[in-house]
Amino acid sequence: MSTVPGPRRRASEETTAAIERAAIDLVTEHGYDRVTVDMICDAAGISQRTFFNHFKTKDAALLGSDAPMIDERAAREFIVSDGPLLAEATRLVRFGPDRLPADPALIIRRLTAISQHPMLIARQMERLTQVEDELRQILELRLRQDAIREGAGEDELEAVPEQAELVTHLLAGLMRYVGLRWARAAERGEPVADPSSLADELAAVIRKLG
Repeated sequence: MSTVPGPRRRASEETTAAIERAAIDLVTEHGYDRVTVDMICDAAGISQRTFFNHFKTKDAALLGSDAPMIDERAAREFIVSDGPLLAEATRLVRFGPDRLPADPALIIRRLTAISQHPMLIARQMERLTQVEDELRQILELRLRQDAIREGAGEDELEAVPEQAELVTHLLAGLMRYVGLRWARAAERGEPVADPSSLADELAAVIRKLG
């Protein structure tokens, strides 16, 4: 089966990118509070109907369509795996180059716009928190299964939720690192690194920590 996107999908992706560029450029120039959906539509050359087919709100257009999300297939495999937990957990979040904006330089402008407006920072944190909640639940299932497999006692099983929360915070830090890494690469005009290499890099660092 061909993986090349068809004309309709390409057109939709181009419209999405145009809306994101217009929203970020306008907020950078005029400030968050002064920008309206009408202004974004005019700048992108689209109708309001088209805008709302792609984004529900102005904030959604500013934050972009490249939000991290859980890879359900990876999650199912992770829960029953007995491999290295932290390294395998890095594959749970689907946040790869296929979900980046068509224009990599847009990452830099978006980060700049978000950092200048507390409301956008709060919205971005909400998106990360939603993923973190899912991660915590998946990690708790895996850690509980590992504990049972190893014949853990009741006290050890009671510690599983706290352990899952700790690992979730570690992964949240990794997600932010990946985002900054992509942003720096885009700023230098370099190719975006394949996130699948993160597990190997992390394993090498963990060996040094031991």
